[in-house]
Amino acid sequence: MAAQNSPATPQNNNVYVPPNLTLRVFRLLVGISAFLFLFYVVGHYLTGWPFPTPFDLLRIASAVVLGGLLGLVFSRFWPLPAKPGLERIFRIFFLLLPALVFGYALQVFSGANQALSLILPLSAWLGSGLIVRLPEEGQNSPAKSAK
Repeated sequence: MAAQNSPATPQNNNVYVPPNLTLRVFRLLVGISAFLFLFYVVGHYLTGWPFPTPFDLLRIASAVVLGGLLGLVFSRFWPLPAKPGLERIFRIFFLLLPALVFGYALQVFSGANQALSLILPLSAWLGSGLIVRLPEEGQNSPAKSAK
């Protein structure tokens, strides 16, 4: 009898949370960071930007991690809708407002010459797409209705 759902653990059946969410978030954040590290190193050789120091790379990594975690927390409260539409636009708008503010604050307080105010919202947006709301009963999933 202990295997039944107890009232202390509510189950939300209309939201898909990947079983390996921690691994997916880690891979996403490492991938974004690696792309940005490479971007700034290539930018040094092609355009003459200052070469990124380890402290610059730490700033970029911290912006990516903060943005990804902000997106994941936001996604817990407002999962990605199953169908594209106006709700997704409002969701992005309400996610990017605090992300831009946090990005500007991080850039001002750390004195960075990188675009941390854009890196943090980008990683927040990418991190917020991991938890998806499932379609309601009787509705087709977007993949099935596209066929």
